Amino acid sequence: AVAQVELKTRRKDADAATLIRIEGSKVMEQEYISAPVGTSIAIRNLFFNIPARRNFLKSIAVESKHIMEEFQRQTLAHPEVAFKFYNNESETYNLRPGSLEDRIREVLGVKKTLLDVLEQTEIIGIEGFIGVPEMARKTRGDQFFFVNGRFIRSPYFNHAVQSAFEGTIENGAYPLFVLNLSIDPSKVDVNVHPTKTEVKFEDERHIYNILKAAVRKALGMHIVQPGSELFGLGGLEDFLDKGLPDSREWNRNALNHDAGHVPKYNPFSGDMQKRQGNQDWARILGPVDEISEIGDLRPKQENLIPQSHEVRIQEIFSLKNKFIIAKINDEMFFIDPFTAQEKVYFHTFSDRLVKQKGVSQQLLFPRTADLNPARIQMFLELKQDFQNLGFNMDHFGGNSVIINGLPPELHESNEAGVIEKMLEDYELAQGDLKNSKHDRLALSLARQATNRNLSFSDKKNLEALVGSMFALPDPLVPFRNKPVAMKIGIDFIQEVFKKR
Repeated sequence: AVAQVELKTRRKDADAATLIRIEGSKVMEQEYISAPVGTSIAIRNLFFNIPARRNFLKSIAVESKHIMEEFQRQTLAHPEVAFKFYNNESETYNLRPGSLEDRIREVLGVKKTLLDVLEQTEIIGIEGFIGVPEMARKTRGDQFFFVNGRFIRSPYFNHAVQSAFEGTIENGAYPLFVLNLSIDPSKVDVNVHPTKTEVKFEDERHIYNILKAAVRKALGMHIVQPGSELFGLGGLEDFLDKGLPDSREWNRNALNHDAGHVPKYNPFSGDMQKRQGNQDWARILGPVDEISEIGDLRPKQENLIPQSHEVRIQEIFSLKNKFIIAKINDEMFFIDPFTAQEKVYFHTFSDRLVKQKGVSQQLLFPRTADLNPARIQMFLELKQDFQNLGFNMDHFGGNSVIINGLPPELHESNEAGVIEKMLEDYELAQGDLKNSKHDRLALSLARQATNRNLSFSDKKNLEALVGSMFALPDPLVPFRNKPVAMKIGIDFIQEVFKKR
């Protein structure tokens, strides 16, 4: 309905192929042509007949990533089918029919061990693969659920898999998995979301437990976790009665995944309530204006606090290794060191992006990092910005980048994880009208450069941090809606003790 679409298709036993060309739902041409066996679809000039909607398309890199993600879902759902993918006339993928494990390795670039997950119960069948714990990343990219061969999103079931990996991966890391759930179609309703990427199960709580047990069973064959009964599980029957979170809570809390739900609609009740008739096409086609997840990073001009005199740090110490207390120019300040670090780094990285002068610490030996295939195009678009931030790296071919140097502020040794996280944060903030591209990249790097293991016993480091913070034009203005510092002046103390 919103593009110029051309379809060519030919069966094995057919002498000729069929060509159909459609523009805005109107069939413009239909004829027999000569073409190889198979189906090819070309979509051109998206939103050519809705110019207002076209104006809200995101950058080429982001839109290309969305197309790549949908291609990945289809190829993983159908490993028995051959696929080719071209981007700007260049062949990106040429996938032959094969096993699901081979397809996962080809599509996601997996080189390490994959663990087989196979469980069949009266309620549901689970089949697929999970990655070993060492493959866990800081981003959620390589996580796929399919129901009867169709891709779905489910924060509730994601939690089941994440819980199964508990104790084997670090906090904030996400495991790789590609899992297909086979279930009686009468036990699942697919019409609770306009895009049909979310579904409603009749027996979600038991499926949660079965899924968690199946993943733990697969992990148990790879590692031994002391004190865990699940890894010695012979069957699932005795596991189904254990307590688990209620899916209704997850549906309420999954703010990014519940658009389009009808809250009171129960597809499995005896008297089904009528669905809402009006479809929200903005949700089908994607949001036009997203709310910023990071808040307004730039304080308003009237909130800026001018620095009228030199900052003198007279005394400094920590409070229970959580806060910094500093006496500055005869006034007392309580400082959140982690928010202060983020703020200082944000301004540092923003300045580098504006001046286009990156500071890089060269590595003794170059390293290579494999990125998610769907994000490599985005990296190429942002490559100059990465260099301005202090990354000395280049495209190494395929989905790999070679890293020669890093920003000196980085404490993280997982370079690929840092880059992937920055790309993910950048994509999530697309449509944010308050903050620029540079702001989003600077904030993402600032978050990861912040040292959560700050040494509170090192007074020189504390003084350097506080000095850098007070050197900013707006040291006391909150950052990302979080307080950075609080001043306890003589007026406040006198008021507390009722003395003048």
